[in-house]
Amino acid sequence: MLFTLILSALAVIVFYHLISRHRALSRNIALAKSSGLPIVVMPWNVLSIFWISTHALWTPLLKTLLPASLQGLWIELLHPEWGYRSGYKPFEKLGMDVFLAVSPRKIHVFVADAEAVTQITTRRNDFPKPLEMYGALDIYGKNLVSTEGADWRMHRKLVAPSFGEKNNELVFTESLHHAQSLLGLWTGPNGNGNQTVVDPSLGAMHFALYVISSAGFDVRVVWPHEEGNQASPRKTVGNSMFVGSEVPAGHKMNYREALSELLHNIMWTQIIPPKYLPKSPIKFHRTVGTAVVEWGKYMDELYDLKKNQVASGENKEGMDLFDALIRGSGIIDEKKTNVQKSDLLGNAFVLMLAGHETTANTLHYSMVYLAMNWSSQKRLQDDVDKILEDKPISEWKYEEHFPKLFGGMAAAVMNETLRLLQPIVNIPKSTAPSRPQQLNLGGQQHMIPGGAHIYLSAAIHRNPKYWPAPLNASKSVGVPDVDQFRPERWLIDAKTTVQFEDINYDDEDLRGPSGEDTSAQLFKPTKGSYIPFSDGFRSCIGRRFAQVEILAVLAVIFSQYSVELAVDDYASDEQVKNMPVGGKERREVYKKAVDRADHLLRHEVGSIITLQLRGVSIPIRLVRRGEERFAFD
Repeated sequence: MLFTLILSALAVIVFYHLISRHRALSRNIALAKSSGLPIVVMPWNVLSIFWISTHALWTPLLKTLLPASLQGLWIELLHPEWGYRSGYKPFEKLGMDVFLAVSPRKIHVFVADAEAVTQITTRRNDFPKPLEMYGALDIYGKNLVSTEGADWRMHRKLVAPSFGEKNNELVFTESLHHAQSLLGLWTGPNGNGNQTVVDPSLGAMHFALYVISSAGFDVRVVWPHEEGNQASPRKTVGNSMFVGSEVPAGHKMNYREALSELLHNIMWTQIIPPKYLPKSPIKFHRTVGTAVVEWGKYMDELYDLKKNQVASGENKEGMDLFDALIRGSGIIDEKKTNVQKSDLLGNAFVLMLAGHETTANTLHYSMVYLAMNWSSQKRLQDDVDKILEDKPISEWKYEEHFPKLFGGMAAAVMNETLRLLQPIVNIPKSTAPSRPQQLNLGGQQHMIPGGAHIYLSAAIHRNPKYWPAPLNASKSVGVPDVDQFRPERWLIDAKTTVQFEDINYDDEDLRGPSGEDTSAQLFKPTKGSYIPFSDGFRSCIGRRFAQVEILAVLAVIFSQYSVELAVDDYASDEQVKNMPVGGKERREVYKKAVDRADHLLRHEVGSIITLQLRGVSIPIRLVRRGEERFAFD
């Protein structure tokens, strides 16, 4: 009897839940249809933390168990990174560059239309950030990323002055230094190279972390392979802090370890509140929790060091971001400012978080793409040679060489890499509950329901309307031009139908760094169609920082070396040596490596914060120019 009652109660609960979900879905479908845009009905919110974390378990089952008649576009959209994996195809199937995905709990709006992107990013009050998605970034305090409205304006004015030409010059200098250290890691102590780098993403990540540490916080991190036997764990020389492998007194982790553990595992702080991580029964969680505490301690120490330097009048020409942040905040005289220490630490943390992954990924993927496309790599090397004129790295100057790199093949490689592998697949915006908003698409008015989440999709970078193929485009590889890595598309002398217009800021203090996403000397995409740094008022404030860093490291590497895919899985060094140079055997071996790399880039990339290879790597080798083993014309 009791068992029967329990079953009956469960049946009632399940029935009530299903009825509620059906009603919610019907209501959302009606709202979505009122927009006049195409809709796709989804069984659940596919961008929830639960689904993002577990979709790999359920999606294969659905594809296997459901008959073909019940499958459709919705199955394709179950993958959180469909905007990267499928590109523009879902929009093409629906015949519209904006569509709504409707589930019982949420209406998602996906946008691959430049006109819509521009309206959404310039009307920031109508389409605010969904702040509930960013609360986990407030580990050390509120910041530029996790705020809106008046709070955001305060943080933007606080942070913007840090990003100026003095800092760009420092970024260039530090990038040149750390790029040479990265080469030492990848090519060996004698610099001969031709040794397999099993996972180049690790070196790229360290490079980006160390540059943001020095240019952002005046912390000089010593690379592990460059540490001497008598390296000090930490010392202060002048205004700079130097850190190595040893753990300083009062800490449980060294600086490098705390920073790496925290940033590489930041997703856990969004799933589990940071204060509970150290109490988790799982050791890995406790390690992340320790890193949260340790990095907080390091930031406190840096804050005290910088504040004392500013208060004493030292380093009046401070160029690092944290120095400028403290100096411009007025916090030295706490009676004359409303800025709190937590505001500075919160922004310092998100600058560190945002300032390393995008750069590291762009460097990593640029190396892989160039190894797969020798003609583009050769064109890059020729352009770098022309710009730098055989000058030693010690004579490279930001004001002389960066503008030339930004207008040449190095920038074309950077832009094309960011086009194909945009760091964030879906840049989130929203409409406030009960506040629907109009979008004008091609002269037609469409009403976006209130309470919707809107995503500026990476698929816009593969919309052929904005990225037309050249007349002589080859289709022999079976891949549309828009899906191919072809940095030369940025070098063509083409004019877009819509010329670039900078944002008409309502407050010049909000402008932040000068400069556009692309050089005036390169192809200028239609405004809103190229958004690796987002667009409008909320665009990435550190985009010039990233551009300077990427171009500097590409110039250092390709002025001296070529990059090839490692072929260790297919042939030994001795076997390759015995193959005729440029012959069929070498071509066949290298094609196997290229095919594998292409497969992994298409199918094994996933997001935690940004798009990265997950659980796999694409090994490479750096070889001195003139010693290439697989340089095919």
